[in-house]
Amino acid sequence: MFPRPLAQVWELLQQHLDPAAAHRIHPLILQQRTIGQDGDSVLVERTIDVRGKQVPSLWKLTYQPPTRSRWELIESQGPWTPGSWIQNTYTELSGGTQIESRGDLTIAKLPFFLSQRTWVGRVLDRIGDEDLAYFRSP
Repeated sequence: MFPRPLAQVWELLQQHLDPAAAHRIHPLILQQRTIGQDGDSVLVERTIDVRGKQVPSLWKLTYQPPTRSRWELIESQGPWTPGSWIQNTYTELSGGTQIESRGDLTIAKLPFFLSQRTWVGRVLDRIGDEDLAYFRSP
């Protein structure tokens, strides 16, 4: 449950397409550039800070308001493996928006003894915390 109405969730999602706003929301996104759009999908190049290293990636963001979004990693040198994706569906409820997520996310170069599930969960929790913090920022 995301503690904001559905309209505010979609405003936040739209902000992820703006290069300056994407960095303010998620500071590890160092640079972002839109390179194409086809219908409800936008292709963006991102440079992400991965443990102090600038890593390029190519993302396909598909928004179908008000019910669905999908993020797909087309090319990457890390931290996510190309082909990783997450799809969210949104339902407004009393007190906020229910977000149901499914996907296939794999972190590249994660040592075999560390759990993908645990680390992916931690990263997604951090991303959610950053989204909430953006609402609280002036």
